[in-house]
Amino acid sequence: MTAHTETEFKLRALRPIEVGSVDAVVRDAGLVCSVADSSRHVDTYFDDESGSLTRAGIGLRVREDRSGSRVTCKHKGTNDDGLFVRTEYEAEWPEARAPRTADDLPPSLRDAVEPFVLGRALVPILRLETQRDARVVQRAEHDICELAIDQVAASAAGRTAGFCELELEVIDDLSANERFAEALRRRLVLQPAEDDKPTHAALMLGLPLAMNAAAAPLEADAIGEAVAAVAAKHLDAFRHEETGVRSESDPAHLHEMRVATRRLRSLVRAFRDLWTSADSTWLLDQLGTTGRKLGALRDLDVVLTDLAGACTDLPPLLQPAAAGAVEWIKTQRELVQAELQAWLRSEARRLDMGRLEQLLASVRNNTEVGAAPVGESVPPRLAKAIVTVRKLADAIAPELPTAKTHELRIATKRLRYLAEEFTALSDDGFEKPLAAITQLQQILGTVCDHEVGAQRLLGWIGPASAASQDGTMTAAALGGLAARHVMLARKARKAAAKCLHRTNRKRLWKQFPSVGDAHADS
Repeated sequence: MTAHTETEFKLRALRPIEVGSVDAVVRDAGLVCSVADSSRHVDTYFDDESGSLTRAGIGLRVREDRSGSRVTCKHKGTNDDGLFVRTEYEAEWPEARAPRTADDLPPSLRDAVEPFVLGRALVPILRLETQRDARVVQRAEHDICELAIDQVAASAAGRTAGFCELELEVIDDLSANERFAEALRRRLVLQPAEDDKPTHAALMLGLPLAMNAAAAPLEADAIGEAVAAVAAKHLDAFRHEETGVRSESDPAHLHEMRVATRRLRSLVRAFRDLWTSADSTWLLDQLGTTGRKLGALRDLDVVLTDLAGACTDLPPLLQPAAAGAVEWIKTQRELVQAELQAWLRSEARRLDMGRLEQLLASVRNNTEVGAAPVGESVPPRLAKAIVTVRKLADAIAPELPTAKTHELRIATKRLRYLAEEFTALSDDGFEKPLAAITQLQQILGTVCDHEVGAQRLLGWIGPASAASQDGTMTAAALGGLAARHVMLARKARKAAAKCLHRTNRKRLWKQFPSVGDAHADS
């Protein structure tokens, strides 16, 4: 079972491509073919009945050829003038039958697919039969790419279509491949592919395609439709990041999945009257649980990243104990990571995600509150969020107490998220007030992060010291690291107080539409 990043140039032709003409370009470019082969394979693509994978730009296929069967999943990735870069998961498929659900797939493919289809049945949606002439292309006796000349016959829903394509899968030397691709384009009158094979085939056959990113909601849009579209955007990001969290490929996926969760929760909170009281409460609870579970691991990642540089600032006598404490924290992270991975794959969570998807989309059917136009529904909610921020800002003590600072930070973040979703209500997209609000949120966050960091390190003194051979030195090291956060929090408070004074001014709040000085009338 493998997962790797696939990098390939795709060139498309309007008519069949002669193998001899391709080989001529190879020779004229000063390249040689070390291996040549001709074969046939059949790809069957799968999705659920709702087209969840197609909408997400994901291809799941079973390929049958003379060597057997393999199952492959490819995420959308990027396409720059015919250069496709995307993540590919592949494993042998020894089964005689097709996969029926994500549960049937090998673990890495299940993790790449399940966030999108959950427990829904997988059904065949497209068949591509490909006659392939392949060769390995060398430059100075060094392999640079695998070149495939594909004649493709596509079929689905009783319709058929055909097309021709050249693929250059990069082995080494991207620049040499780019020059070779350009030579092929000029000589053979090819076009850089704008999409991959299954998407191109679906277009030719009239099948549903992946949706483009939704534009910012307009004033005249029904608020139910707008909220459902915004929720779908963040839910799509949530799913894509979850595949990265499951594979543990990059800690950034965890952060982005957590951000998507926060945005969804803020959206539901701002528009909770679009659901029943019970449903909005359930959504907020479910998203809150998700945020806490992701946050537990993310916080440990942040701590470990910070400690990587902070430990060397301690006195030399404390540094060995600090290194031991870091190892103890890494052990705690492994436990939290295992708990998170088990929860992500649990049946209970999968059922909850199915309900969450349905509820987020259901606001489209709200014919009462949901029928109001965005231009009428959003400004009062913005005004309410502004009032909350201003009241908290006016009431907070000059020394910025931790609890009140955190409360103000959260209120500022909710206002920012709400305004960012409805930038079409402003000619400049709320550029100036959003920049000020974002800066305030971030600097308040710095204060809170250092306060929480100090409390966390102090809380670890007992268990980490008990697990250490020299508990006294471990306690001293953690205490020293906690003191560092306290000093950094004090410094951040001064900057935050200045930023708050600059931000909390009437002229800033008046830059939101139809809000005026709501604070003065509250």
